[in-house]
Amino acid sequence: MSNQKNQEQSLSLIRKIGYGVGDAGSNFCWTFVASFIMIYCTNTLGISSAVVGTLLMLSKVLDGVTDIFMGRIIDATHSKMGKARFWCFVSSFPVAIFTFILFNVPGSFTENTKYAFIFIIYTLIGAVFYTMNNIAYSTLTALCTKNPKDRVQMGSYRFVFAGVAILFLSFCTSGLLEYFGGGQKGWRAVSLIYSIICLTLLLVPVFAVRELPEEVLREAAGMDEKKEEPGFFQGIGLLFKNKYFLLILALYLAKYMGSGLTAGLGIYFATYQLGNASLLGTLSLAGILPSAIALPFVPLLTSRFGMSKAVMASNIVGALGCIPVVIGGLTGNFTLVLIGMAIRAVASAPQTGAMNAIIAETDEYSHLKFGHRMTGMIYSCSSVGIKVGTGLGTAL
Repeated sequence: MSNQKNQEQSLSLIRKIGYGVGDAGSNFCWTFVASFIMIYCTNTLGISSAVVGTLLMLSKVLDGVTDIFMGRIIDATHSKMGKARFWCFVSSFPVAIFTFILFNVPGSFTENTKYAFIFIIYTLIGAVFYTMNNIAYSTLTALCTKNPKDRVQMGSYRFVFAGVAILFLSFCTSGLLEYFGGGQKGWRAVSLIYSIICLTLLLVPVFAVRELPEEVLREAAGMDEKKEEPGFFQGIGLLFKNKYFLLILALYLAKYMGSGLTAGLGIYFATYQLGNASLLGTLSLAGILPSAIALPFVPLLTSRFGMSKAVMASNIVGALGCIPVVIGGLTGNFTLVLIGMAIRAVASAPQTGAMNAIIAETDEYSHLKFGHRMTGMIYSCSSVGIKVGTGLGTAL
């Protein structure tokens, strides 16, 4: 009876929204970096995009390793703030600070010193501090509620707020850079503003949600008593025996490699192919707004057809939507590009809304199959996929 009660309890709307706000903060770091680091390096620092791209790709190899380590650390954490909220809090500050530092490379540095500076700061952001924050933030989905509908809705709110942040970055960054004088002066002002926004928004979910007590989580999972947690290498072995973890990891890698490729090229495409940098906002709008409109219908779709089938259909339609994007890009037909992006955006809604909940179900499968819950390590699949995939795409 108590297990059923835990499943039925629902988070309040304000807590779900508060949780979703955190992803806007993440994007004022990660999307800002992914979308603009290359053009900052080439147009402001005057260094080679090929060298920078290679360094970023190498950084992502390290990043993928630290993600799994961070997941294990979260699983082993026992604090008054819980397992994940503690890391969300302590990592928010360095994420914002190092985002500002990355776009403020001293002009007196030699070319090789600039490469080293970019590599070190980018690695600190991605492999250390953003890893802490993003995996902890994602893990909160499984730790603050056992209600599957809540988890789907939380994933939907994440996307909505992430979309708002991405649109703001796409529409406003070029104008803000020009307003503040362009060059390094412009980047300094913009990165300072974005870092402050980033920190503020990252802290919202820390205070908006509370983790369930560990005894409640164990009871909801059917665990009568606390079991000894697996060691790091034992946990790695269990991850690679979990077929659903591997499938989700592969899906994230494929999706975000494409995302990193288009995000990195978007500003160049708008600036040089279309002749207007501000059109990056139009491209972003076509890729986000249709999905935001479709998201409210995701809980209905997942309830009727199941999360797995909804996500599979989502990816099939999304793949078909790539065809007009490619044709439009090759022929210079901007309208066709927008149509294809809109199709992809609508198709992405079920995956966007349901994936956090599916990862939580993968953790439940781990408990049933292997007798261990490894929530943090399992949620690392999303972070590994996002960052390694984005890094490879950016390098390409």
